[in-house]
Formats: sequence, C-alpha cells, structure tokens
Amino acid sequence: MLARKALYRWAFITKAYITKVLILSIFWCMCLESYLRVKDVEPLQGFVPNEILGIAADAPLSKVKKAYRRLSREKHPDKNPDNPHAVTEFIQITKAYTIMTDPVAKDNFAKYGNPEGYGHFHVSIALPKVISDPEYQIAVLVIFFVVVTLIIPYFFYNYFSQEEKDIGKVSTKNRELFGDLIDENMSVAVIPGILG
Repeated sequence: MLARKALYRWAFITKAYITKVLILSIFWCMCLESYLRVKDVEPLQGFVPNEILGIAADAPLSKVKKAYRRLSREKHPDKNPDNPHAVTEFIQITKAYTIMTDPVAKDNFAKYGNPEGYGHFHVSIALPKVISDPEYQIAVLVIFFVVVTLIIPYFFYNYFSQEEKDIGKVSTKNRELFGDLIDENMSVAVIPGILG
C-alpha cells in the first residue's frame, strides 16, 4: 500500500514536471519564431517630403513642380515594370508633392506629421493624472517606496507569524505535506520535485 502511494506521488510529480517542461519549451519556440520573423524586417524610415522630391524645405512652388514632374516621369510604374517597388515610390512622390504644394496639408504635416490633420489615435496608461504630474513625482516615489518596502512585507510577516508552528518553528502545514511525500522508500530523483 505504501509503495503504491509513493508510486502515485512519483507519477504525479513526474507528470507535473514534464508538463512544465513542455509548456516552457512551447514558450521558447514561440519566442524563437517571433525573433526569426522580426529580424529581417527593415526599420521604418521617416517620411520627409522635401527629401523625397530632392529639394530644400523652403523651395519655391516652381522648383517643387519641376522636381515632381522629373521624378514622376522617372519613377512611374509603367516606365519601370521590372521594379517591384515602383508603385510605392510613385505614391510617396505624389504624397510629397501634395504636401509641398497645398498650404493646409503642409501646415498639418508640420504640426501633426500627417497631411490630413490630427489623427485621433492616442496611447496612454489609465493612471490618475496626479501620478504622472511632475509636481508630485517625489511624493509618488516616497509612497511607492513605503508601500513596497514596509507595508507589503509587514502583511506577509504578520500572516506567516500567525501560522501554527511546531518543533523547530516549522509550519504544521508544511510538516504534514512533507510527511506525506517523504518516506524511507523514496528515490533521490523525486527530491527536486518535492522541494519545488
């Protein structure tokens, strides 16, 4: 009966260990796959209209039009059927020309980085304004320090000090658990699982 009980415990511990190893292996495979997909992605390049057209930022309208005509003839997709990026380049040239010639689009691009105006996309963290306000940074840090270093450890200490203990100041729950798991027929291979 005792050997069967030990065998069941060993099987349970082994099954739990194998499950943990399998889950960890799947996680690392997912991380490797993500890395392999992302490593070849080219970094995003900034969109600067005057650099795309090859002119100065304060160039007159006549130079903008002249540069656009020249580049649109050179980079047009119909004239470059072999170039797979011709369509993208032509779209960028047209967008740069629109920004440089339309005063509203130029103003919007200067303010918001988008010729169409303010985009309604805003990312923030749902925290009270007081926490991110520079005026209260020191107070927030002091409160955080007190909570993390004093209050939380106090509650843990208080909880564990009220636990029933017996000889050697060992928790009775832990002693019962180890008493059930450890016996004279136990193999050395089971010890890491029990300690875990």
